[in-house]
Amino acid sequence: MTPLLQLAGPQFQHASDAPASTPVRILIIDDNATKRTGLRAILARLGHEIVEADSGLAALRCVAAQDFAVILLDVRMPIMDGFETAALIRQRWQSEMTPIIFITAHAKNEILNPDLYAAGAVDFIFAPVPPDELRAKVTVFVSLFIRAEELAEDARAVRAAVDQLRMLTDAAPVGIFQTDADERYVYTNPRWSELTGIAAEEAIGAVWDSSDSADDHGVSAQLLDPNLAERWHRVQIPVPGADPRTLLVTSKRMTDPDGLISGWVGTLADVTAEHKAHVVLSTARDKATETSRLKSDFLANMSHEIRTPMNGVIGMTELLLETDLDERQRDYAQTVRASGKALLTIIDAILDFSKVEAGMLELEHIDFCVETVVEEVMDLLAGSAQAKGLELLLAVDGSVPAVVRGDPGRIRQALTNFVGNAIKFTREGEIVVRIAEVECSGEDVVLRFKVSDTGDGIAPEKLALIFDPFVQADTSTSRRYGGTGLGLAITSQLVALMRGECGVTSILGNGSNFWFTVPVRASTSKAVLPPDTGLAGVAALIVDDSAAHRDVLAEYLNDWGMAVAVAGSGADALELLRRGAEADNPFAIALIDLTMPEMDGRELASAILADPALEPRVILMTSFGHDWDHGTPEESGTSASLSKPIHRAVLRTCLHAVLGLDRPEASESDGALANRRTVSRCTGGRLLLAEDNPINQKVALAMLSSGGYSVDTVLDGVAAVHAAAGQHYDAILMDCQMPELNGYEATAAIRASEGTDRHTPIIAMTAGARREDREYCLAQGMDGYLSKPVSKQALLDTVASFVDAAA
Repeated sequence: MTPLLQLAGPQFQHASDAPASTPVRILIIDDNATKRTGLRAILARLGHEIVEADSGLAALRCVAAQDFAVILLDVRMPIMDGFETAALIRQRWQSEMTPIIFITAHAKNEILNPDLYAAGAVDFIFAPVPPDELRAKVTVFVSLFIRAEELAEDARAVRAAVDQLRMLTDAAPVGIFQTDADERYVYTNPRWSELTGIAAEEAIGAVWDSSDSADDHGVSAQLLDPNLAERWHRVQIPVPGADPRTLLVTSKRMTDPDGLISGWVGTLADVTAEHKAHVVLSTARDKATETSRLKSDFLANMSHEIRTPMNGVIGMTELLLETDLDERQRDYAQTVRASGKALLTIIDAILDFSKVEAGMLELEHIDFCVETVVEEVMDLLAGSAQAKGLELLLAVDGSVPAVVRGDPGRIRQALTNFVGNAIKFTREGEIVVRIAEVECSGEDVVLRFKVSDTGDGIAPEKLALIFDPFVQADTSTSRRYGGTGLGLAITSQLVALMRGECGVTSILGNGSNFWFTVPVRASTSKAVLPPDTGLAGVAALIVDDSAAHRDVLAEYLNDWGMAVAVAGSGADALELLRRGAEADNPFAIALIDLTMPEMDGRELASAILADPALEPRVILMTSFGHDWDHGTPEESGTSASLSKPIHRAVLRTCLHAVLGLDRPEASESDGALANRRTVSRCTGGRLLLAEDNPINQKVALAMLSSGGYSVDTVLDGVAAVHAAAGQHYDAILMDCQMPELNGYEATAAIRASEGTDRHTPIIAMTAGARREDREYCLAQGMDGYLSKPVSKQALLDTVASFVDAAA
């Protein structure tokens, strides 16, 4: 076996009998036709195309016209022998690599002469030709030819793909580049050169440190970290006669099979327009923020400037009403006070709306009792409802959790706006406030606050605009009732801020129903109280000409397991009471409204007292602020009285008391209610009042003096610091805006002089009414906060709380 076959391997050593899978052309060159025929016969079974040439010249013509996988060339031929023919074939570029096998009858030592290989032969076969060896050798060279063709085709495909990719990169709207591991450029497309102003021939092999022109070197230093798989940064490229060009450089790391960085590939995009837009937007945002701040400061200053004289107007009026006045003087003074409070309400509404619009309103997330918050609103507005002869009713569904987490201040504000609005636009009838749980998922609860009135109602075409700012359902509304039209808009925005919803339904001439929902989180440690077992089964009669009030009270009593009946008049009540007594099922409790037509509550109580068969405990329900001494049960037939609006916790405690039951388990709302209605009142102590406005100083001095306090006054912060250093005071009332040394600076000086041995309570008195004003005062070392105008009650209660605590 020849060395060639040994190198070819077993897959070629036994391939002489296998037909060709890919036919090719083989050229046989021999002047002897018999030899050519013999060679053709040997190669026939391989399945290839055989071409014959009888001379060197004929062979050259064949090679020029066609490609051959292998050439079999006889050494001895006339005119042009095999060596000359091989040399000429090798000179043509089309055939310079075609393998040539010499067929010779020469002696072995002659054919192996190196000069023979130099003529162009790659192998040889001695005549007579061994068929298997010839087929094996031809098969080897054919396979090499086919493989070479395949590689050439692959190379052509690669070149086509490269050319296509190059066309794409050349036409790309972004710059494209590639670097080596040392970040030297190995390729850049034309767009890269256009954007950078650097020619491709300058870039290749060079390093362009784009971080030198980065618009944020701190960011770029981080984003150019080679340890990052991807990185980006912006650069500024100077452009003669124009603004700099802003480019976004984005690159991705390439690694070799060992995971080492082999280079980077990336893009370069012109983001000049986007950058300019960003600058414009940032400038506009900063300007808007500054405008918002200036607006907020202006409104706060406006509020301060208005509240300061309003404190004098309302405060002096309040003091005036405590003096001896005739009827006309009292009416005038009350009108001044009411007008001042109305003006203050408008100012607060504008300030709240401005804060919401400026996005400066922040929410609290604290635990609170829902019922307590609602009852505070009812107590606050009950006087206004009573003044118009309206019934103000509260119904809290038993499913409402006792304690939830949310923002009680904003819920109180939203509900106050709704109830206040209902009172304003209702001329007669009643207003019912209902609180219920409408959704519950674990601790997540959605509460609905609904306010129904019997007012004028709203036309359908006006409902869509009702929550828009500065809009009222009728232009005559503001003339008739006053107001800015901001209350509902503020409520809507507050509720949206709490992730709730607002809505209204109304029938013109038949009242309205305003509602809002608020998602809160129920406290797992303070759930709804279980049914009141002490009241279970107790028979109770509710007597009221208001069907809504009867329904509300019936809901409460039914929740506690009582047997409830209702009557709409005194006559109906007497009939039910007598019927129950006759059936040996008497009523133990009679809840009777004081004000009813035909037979009022007093008359009904007297009738019950006069009938020995009737022995219910009578609880008389009076209007808000109606003080009535019912005396003993023997004298009036009345065991207790309750003031409307009736709170659930107060009603339950009253029922236990008149029935002689143990005091009910205290709920969160019970405790809050007790704390709210029990105010300690100190009747003495020495105070320092720092106030630069003479009128406000006069008002505060009069109010404090009426509470039994001894008061020293100063007009600025410097005097306040000197006074506090030379005298012990039980508390200091500090105006925040004063000349020389303002209230905050004076507080800091007093705290510094006190050290750790003494701490005098300092109460801020400021015209700043925002929550942030209160927080700032407390953060500066003050202990309490009062917003002007200050009512006498609020002033005395606040001072007393600190003086009592110190005592």
